[in-house]
Amino acid sequence: MTGRLHLCLVNSCCLPYNRFLKKPDIGLADALKRIYAKTDKQFIFLVDEWDCVMRERQESEQMQKQYLDFLRKLLKDQPYVALAYMTGILPVKKYGQHSALNMFWEYSMTDQKALEEYTGFMEDEVKLLCERFDMDFTEAGSWYDGYMFTKFQHIYNPKSVVEAMLCHKYSNYWTSTNL
Repeated sequence: MTGRLHLCLVNSCCLPYNRFLKKPDIGLADALKRIYAKTDKQFIFLVDEWDCVMRERQESEQMQKQYLDFLRKLLKDQPYVALAYMTGILPVKKYGQHSALNMFWEYSMTDQKALEEYTGFMEDEVKLLCERFDMDFTEAGSWYDGYMFTKFQHIYNPKSVVEAMLCHKYSNYWTSTNL
């Protein structure tokens, strides 16, 4: 690590912001507050597998508490936050004595609300892909038609469909991983 802080701002390209940070040991939330105060630009946070600590350190309530405190201080009620998008398999909920992060709208695989059609490929999209790549649509459906929601009954797994089209072969994602 070079000691420089590089962050991406909304509606801006990536630029070094170390000129706003005179103390080298400043915490992330404080650094973002300082940068926001100088630039009036908000940040977008992308956190993949936010729940990793909850799943992999189930026995360590102290570590979970520290992690939730970190996320809360970083994201909750902060003027520098334009958007926080977090993925994970566990819902954001109360952990132990913590109220966790209660400022999120949650979308699960079983209740997509208005996002159903964006969860995967629609049937017509898969038909077009199968025509384009000379693949059998019925077979694609038997392999990858995995999601059924309220309004959209046939939603196809996008990663698996794209991989099948590019490799020109149907295969099971789960048997091709080490799970």
